[in-house]
Amino acid sequence: MLRLVAFLCLASFGASMATLMACSSNSGRHAQPAGETLHNGLTKQQAAETLVKIGDTRITVGEFSDRLANESPYLRARYNSPERRREYLETLVRFELLAAEAHRRGFDQNDDVVRTRKQMMIQELMKREFEDRIQLSDISDADVQAYYTAHPEEYNKPEQVRASQIVIRSRSTAQRVLAQVLAHADDASFFREQAERLNEDPETHDRFGDLRFFSRPADRAADEPVIPEAVATAAFSIAQIGGVHPQLVETPAGFHIIKLTAKRAALHRSLEEASRPIRQRLWRERREQAINDFVTRLRTDAHIEEHLDVLNDIHVDMPAGEVPAMPTPGPGMPGAPGMPGAPGMPGAPGMPGAPGMPIPGAPHGRSHSPMNGEPH
Repeated sequence: MLRLVAFLCLASFGASMATLMACSSNSGRHAQPAGETLHNGLTKQQAAETLVKIGDTRITVGEFSDRLANESPYLRARYNSPERRREYLETLVRFELLAAEAHRRGFDQNDDVVRTRKQMMIQELMKREFEDRIQLSDISDADVQAYYTAHPEEYNKPEQVRASQIVIRSRSTAQRVLAQVLAHADDASFFREQAERLNEDPETHDRFGDLRFFSRPADRAADEPVIPEAVATAAFSIAQIGGVHPQLVETPAGFHIIKLTAKRAALHRSLEEASRPIRQRLWRERREQAINDFVTRLRTDAHIEEHLDVLNDIHVDMPAGEVPAMPTPGPGMPGAPGMPGAPGMPGAPGMPGAPGMPIPGAPHGRSHSPMNGEPH
């Protein structure tokens, strides 16, 4: 694993050499040729100089200056004294010595190292092929306008309420339960207990009578639950959240006791208000579609041969208890198998790009563990 650690940490070494670059530039050993443009204060000749050589590894002054330019002001300032520069240089030497020893022992062929190297190559491919090429600015105002016009229901929603019900077929029983519920108006758990015990509606029984959010019948959208008009009218007539309709509501299903549990005000968002989230959404969709198309082409050209029948022979021990279900990203999507964010891939917990983990070459230098001689 140490060889991989070497690869990850080399990307952040530039911060330590800020003043060293400046000293090299100002040493007077190389006069600036007339008309030559300096890069990070260095001439081409200065940039090509060897800063340190450890075995076969050579790092030039220019390589460090380039990395320095992408580091945070904090790290550039941290190594702004000769003592700090020497300290960092010693850390670099120690790091390279350990990496070379790890390579000598063959750790570069370790399965985890090889797999993570592939993951980092995928990360770089995704960045160059999609993140750098598909920009938010590629989404035009016309694209945003077209989406806004085609999806009015997302930006113009009527007032909604959420209610719970207890449905009882017997009028006398329902009347008795309503009186009890009204008498326990301040007891939030009483209605839930009665719904669990007495609700005869099969659809809402397991939800303790919850009807979820709904609009008035005249404003109901296609994706909303179908609520009997009398029930909806009663729910909208309740003034306070937590209130109970004072009369039974009769429908063909029986007699309903209705309690208001939440309200949503009407939503009306102008194109200007909705423009930014629409642009973000269209950018994500365009990038995700490009990734899907790219992976599809790769799969077609690869002539993949699968033997799916052997999957039936695999038996993996499952953890005790119920395992929460997780959404499965589509093919080529971030978090999908083989893509950044998937288990074992860059961005997943413990992998490069995850919170607290280094990102090679990332701007504004990230902190690194001081273990194994890594810069920090």
